[in-house]
Amino acid sequence: METNNLNPASSCAHSRVPLVVAASVTTLGGLLFGYDNIVISGAIGYLSQLFHLDATGVGWAAGCALMGCIVGCAAGTVADYLGKKKGLALCALCFALSSTGMLFASNLHQFVFWRLIGGVGIGAASVISPNYIAEIAPTRVRGRCVTLYQLGIVVGILAAVFVNMLIQRMGNEAWNISTGWRWMFLAGVVPSILFGLMILPAVESPRWLLKMGRRAQAIDVLAKINDTGAAAREAAEIENSLAREEGHISELFTAFRRPLLLGIMLAGLQQISGITPLFSFLPEIFRAAGTATGDAFFQSVLVSLINLLFTLFALWLVDRAGRKTLILAGTALQFVSFGLVGWFYHIHGSGLAVLIFVMSFVAGHAFGNGVACWVIISEIYPTKVRGRGMSIATTALWLVGYVGNQSFPIMQKHLGSDGTFWLFSAGALLTLILVASLVPETKGRSLEEITRFWTDDTV
Repeated sequence: METNNLNPASSCAHSRVPLVVAASVTTLGGLLFGYDNIVISGAIGYLSQLFHLDATGVGWAAGCALMGCIVGCAAGTVADYLGKKKGLALCALCFALSSTGMLFASNLHQFVFWRLIGGVGIGAASVISPNYIAEIAPTRVRGRCVTLYQLGIVVGILAAVFVNMLIQRMGNEAWNISTGWRWMFLAGVVPSILFGLMILPAVESPRWLLKMGRRAQAIDVLAKINDTGAAAREAAEIENSLAREEGHISELFTAFRRPLLLGIMLAGLQQISGITPLFSFLPEIFRAAGTATGDAFFQSVLVSLINLLFTLFALWLVDRAGRKTLILAGTALQFVSFGLVGWFYHIHGSGLAVLIFVMSFVAGHAFGNGVACWVIISEIYPTKVRGRGMSIATTALWLVGYVGNQSFPIMQKHLGSDGTFWLFSAGALLTLILVASLVPETKGRSLEEITRFWTDDTV
């Protein structure tokens, strides 16, 4: 409320640019995450023919990057020491190396090697990017700023499926098997370079600076984002919170065990309803419903547009409706949608019906768990161990995502498409029950207030 007495023009001049740059860095980090994670969807059909893969091999080719993600999650701990900016710069390097290396992959082992490097970048970005913006953004807009990370992911997904469609149409089947899929990956170099350049003018996290004893720099960053008076007050609040924290990882298993377990649960539940295998095999899913190859790639673009549209909807809602409300509403839609997708596969129904309910499933993810999960796990951990807490939670996300990708072709083979999607629908139902029972609302609370919430004897 104190900022109301300031000159509005002066306040805007001092606060908007650093926050916009930081939000842009976070959005680009999400874009690279989305692109690199989902570009495999266009390549996997051609790779399976080039390398003569069985169902297990297809699952490994599609999911190997997620093993790199698990390694990359350790970057949350690394960024606690190096700083968020340096951590993000390493992500950009991993993305660029992986995208370029695909030009030279002559066998499955080389392909997996470069995908693992890209996976390290994805995993690191999934920890550092939302952590970075959560520690910079003012409380009143923190939810929306963290949601920009998810917006970046869905723009990256859209870019990946659109590039895949364009490249797939550049040549015949033989050209796509030998060359086309390589260009799908190489296109990721462009946003990698842009991401690296955008990091240079970005500010460092003021909470990380205070934790490292660099108080003057931290207050300077806070003053740029808010104003001088608010910066001093926020710095004092952060320092008081830091003084109560030991900074040892053991705190996550004692005083902050509840947020640790909630973060792990939320991250795993975000994946349990099948969002990662859905996007990783999207054209293949539509082909299984009787759609021609070219149309399947086009339908993948339509699904990604829905993903973008409803993420924008969540951007508007997340600081109004709250995180938990969005998860419950979105997951209910996912439960119904995949139940119906399974039913239309079961009765050999219309491919158009499959498309419609896949789109509604993605809409539920986009305005629900896809956004709220990242917001909550970026908020619930204390400052000194936030990176490590997010690393542990995000590791759970990638483990469940990997299991989904690895097992999806096998589930299709043994359970059929109907049984596979009914199983994912049951995962959404489990998410509904657990979130409704166990997850608190964090909307409207500062990071320090959330930290005190866990140690308050009344909760």
